[in-house]
Parts: sequence; structure tokens; C-alpha cells
Amino acid sequence: MVAPKHIASKDNRRIKDLKKLQQKKYRRKQDLFLIEGAHLVEEALNHGQKVQTLIALEDYDYSPYAAADMEVITVAPGVMKLLSSLETPPGIMAAVSYRKPSSEGRRVLLLDGIQDPGNLGTLLRTADAFGFERVILSPDTVDAFSDKVLRSAQGSTFHIEIAVADAVQSVREFDGTVLGTSLEGASSLEQLELPEGPLMIVLGNEGRGVSEEVLSNVDVRMKIEMPGQSESLNVAIAGGIIMHHFKA
Repeated sequence: MVAPKHIASKDNRRIKDLKKLQQKKYRRKQDLFLIEGAHLVEEALNHGQKVQTLIALEDYDYSPYAAADMEVITVAPGVMKLLSSLETPPGIMAAVSYRKPSSEGRRVLLLDGIQDPGNLGTLLRTADAFGFERVILSPDTVDAFSDKVLRSAQGSTFHIEIAVADAVQSVREFDGTVLGTSLEGASSLEQLELPEGPLMIVLGNEGRGVSEEVLSNVDVRMKIEMPGQSESLNVAIAGGIIMHHFKA
């Protein structure tokens, strides 16, 4: 293991560079993102992610997570607070480079314009739970590697393949059955049976739903029947119901 470096100053150049990873443009530029807490660090390590830098409080036992090729930085509490997005910073963090797990792509979730980080994180976690091993995000969907999404996903980020791609093109190129949510011209979910072969589920933006351009390319439009008085469901809840119905 590389000898750890201790940093006590918030003005240290290395710390400033790590803090930039709280911004999407720097995450993309450096192909790195920050994760916080022992659970996410363990999940990243156990599922083949490249942990480039381990960041631990100066009195934290980081030895279970350190590897021979890993940069290790111990920091003062003030530095950890600067780097953390949490009100109560954890004892350990890491800068990670995402490595897509291999998948057959037979169960795919396509998200068209999801904006709420909590919704995206919950959908990633639910996809993981019900065997949708690949998730495609339209370019205008919230960043899957932001701190709020990562916390909501609870490690599922590292279990499934996540890709960013044009929604219309992804639907057109998918070699299987594509089902999209819609309130108009849609079949009831309860009437639909699990199609044979590969399956793609398309969910849309919290306000407008799936774009009409995407819907015009799906094989079947579907909706969830609601006998109560509510006019709509939260997209993460709707996604959970649908993915459970078509679970692997």
C-alpha cells in the first residue's frame, strides 16, 4: 500500500481538486466522482469499481479498504467537512472511476428526462432489485453520479450498467419489446404479460412524462390503473410497480 499522505489545510491543492468533483463538469472531465461512507466504499470495492483515492479522517481505521495501488489521504475534520455533502461528514470517502458491470442487456430501463436526484437513485435501486441490469439515461436526465443520486441508490450504481444515450435512438435500436408509460392510447399494466425475449421499459419526466417523440417509437403504451382519486403517481413509485410486474 502506498504510504498515506496527511492533509490538514482546506487550501491544499489536492483537496481543492477533489472538491471540484462535487460539480458535474469536473466529474465528466476527470472521469471521477466522490462517494461517502463505509457502505458505499465497500460496495464499490466489492463490485469491481476503480477506487483511485481513499480519503479518511485522521483517526479512522481505513485498513480494511486500502489496496496496494490506491492513493490514501488522511485529513483533518475541517477538510472532511469541506469535501462532504453531508451535514454530518462520514469517517471515510473515496474518489471513484466508474466501471460498467457486464450485462446481457435483456432487461433495460430507459429514463427520459428524469430531473429529481432522489427519483433517479430510487429507480436505479429498484432496477437492481428486479433484474433490470442495464439503465439508459437520456442526456437531459440528472447526473447519476451526483451525491444525492448515489446516496439514494445505496450501492446499486455499482451493480448495474448505466449509460447515457439518446432516448429515441436507444428505443429504435433495441432488439426486443419496448413498453412506454402514457396516459393516452395505453393498455392497462394488469392486461400485459411478460413479453418473450429482451424487454425495455421507458419512464419519463416527472412533469411531462415520456416525450411524444420517444412514445411514437415504442411497441406498446401502458398505464397503471388507479381506482383512487389521485391523478398521478411519483415516477419512482410507478417504476417500482412496473418493474415488479415484469421482474426477471
